[in-house]
Amino acid sequence: MNGTTNNQRPALWERMSFGFGDLAGNALFGITGAYLIYYYTNVYGLSASSVALLMLLARVVDSVVDPVIGYLIDHRILFGGRVRPYLKWFSLPLGLLTFCCFLPLPLGAGGRLAWAYATYLVMGILFSLVIVPYGLLPNVMTRNREDRLSLSTFRMMGATLATFLVGSSILPMVHLFGAGNEKLGYPLAMAVAGAVGGGLALIPFFTCRERHDLEANDSPIRVLLGSLFRNRAWVIVTIVLSLFYINLTAFYGLSLYYATEVLHRPQYFGGLLISMMGASKVLGVMCSPWLARHVGQKLTIVLPYILSAIGLALFAYGPNSAVYLVAVFGMICFFQGMTLPVFYAMVADSIDYGTVVTGVRASGMAYSVNSFAGKVAWAVGGSLSAAILGWGGYVPHAVTQTQTARAFITFGFLGVPACIALLSVLVILLYPSEDEITRTLQPETPVALEGI
Repeated sequence: MNGTTNNQRPALWERMSFGFGDLAGNALFGITGAYLIYYYTNVYGLSASSVALLMLLARVVDSVVDPVIGYLIDHRILFGGRVRPYLKWFSLPLGLLTFCCFLPLPLGAGGRLAWAYATYLVMGILFSLVIVPYGLLPNVMTRNREDRLSLSTFRMMGATLATFLVGSSILPMVHLFGAGNEKLGYPLAMAVAGAVGGGLALIPFFTCRERHDLEANDSPIRVLLGSLFRNRAWVIVTIVLSLFYINLTAFYGLSLYYATEVLHRPQYFGGLLISMMGASKVLGVMCSPWLARHVGQKLTIVLPYILSAIGLALFAYGPNSAVYLVAVFGMICFFQGMTLPVFYAMVADSIDYGTVVTGVRASGMAYSVNSFAGKVAWAVGGSLSAAILGWGGYVPHAVTQTQTARAFITFGFLGVPACIALLSVLVILLYPSEDEITRTLQPETPVALEGI
């Protein structure tokens, strides 16, 4: 095949080390999703309405950089078309800017808002410079669909482990380092998280091999984008994956508020729910390849999403018992975790599927626009979470919130994910059948994998 350096398939250790990239990326991005709204409103003194606008505008403007990165990759403008060097040069700066987002400079109200915009915007750009090339690694590491599902499984194990760590370690570090002073605790905790996350993001650069070159494409952007929107598989998986990010922002952004204002429990219970989300999704991710082999990729999304929607109803209308709530939330996240490896395996497959059905290879643009859509969805979700607080009349530091405010928080934390689960089921049914994808890609003869 053109651009193939060798036919050796990734070994188990290489597939495992690939997961560190999303362990780092999901941890650093998850930190901003889980704690930045709270930090901005309750620690840095920004209004909920200002934060809602910041989340929407800054992230949408920032997301424009993703197609630019895809264009650079497709046209081999940087690093000779290789994708690993992006991790080498931009991982540590990403960790640094994550820390800067939580650095409370002693500025006036306008200066604080400007600092929030600047740091959040630059952090998002650096995240794109790491995560877009990282996401393309499966396409250059292997052409085998089973290997790609395996890589996606380890990637999602890293991502869900990151969720657990974000929920279980950040707040304890904030309180340990700050001794009750959140303006001191947050920047110190984020300095540690940024340094560790930046270092972990470097691991795939050192351990993963690019066995297949991404072929150069000199087509103009309009041709590349046109080919993407003629690629039904890519369009559908991009929509469903973007919906997942809105779901994730609801859990991340409102867990602390739901715990304290609706359940009347300590802040730590919100962190416990986030930790349970990570731990349960790890188990779901590990079970995903088994389910996909037995029912196919589409049903591995449909069935768990239906079960997670049922779980959300049980969570909403069940007793306010810590054991019950943690157990049911863990079940919800277990089912959602089963969908994650399939999503990313579908992204890799849909990129190659589009090359066959449209005749245009747009690997860099395909993944970058997919990332762009996900970041817009994350921005919409973050903005929606902040807006829900404003619409409900949430008042920071109030002794008790109004019934309306509690109802809005409940809808944001539970109702939004339930609606997204059901909508995702309807959309994913439009994805091409397993047989059609297999016939189009003509994969290699399956070989038994070592490990997952």
